[in-house]
Amino acid sequence: MAQRYYGAKDLATIEKFNRELLGEPNIDDCGIIDQYVILYRTSVYETDTNMYGEASEGKVYKQGVKLPCIVDAEDFDFQYTDFGPDNKQNVSFSFQRAYLVEVNLKPDIGDILKWNDGYFEVNTYNENQLIGGNPDNSHSIVVSAHLTRMPTTNLEEYRGS
Repeated sequence: MAQRYYGAKDLATIEKFNRELLGEPNIDDCGIIDQYVILYRTSVYETDTNMYGEASEGKVYKQGVKLPCIVDAEDFDFQYTDFGPDNKQNVSFSFQRAYLVEVNLKPDIGDILKWNDGYFEVNTYNENQLIGGNPDNSHSIVVSAHLTRMPTTNLEEYRGS
């Protein structure tokens, strides 16, 4: 597709600036924003299912991967029930698409993100921030997630580098 108002150099410059803002998770030289999450992917082949296709003894997760992102968190919503207080929170996590392509990883619905000592299950996945409206120039991946209790089984903790 012909690019009228921007070229390949412009796109490379945008990616470079965004990489400097977010930083690299395994390098001491952090970015300006310096926010990271740990992504736990669901291991579909290792999770036992029952005859209805549901996880029979809990999901099995792969080892966590540290990813740079931008976090937009809503306030906690506390609800009091007969069983005591319960808190809810919705969070939006924005990832640079070029970085996720580089590490060959992307969040998916049902995955767990650890951030701010909480565990968030991914609800939705959105990849429609297009530079110049060109579908070939998708810039970011944004996932929405809700606060969940820590998975009780089969979660390998992240081992930092």
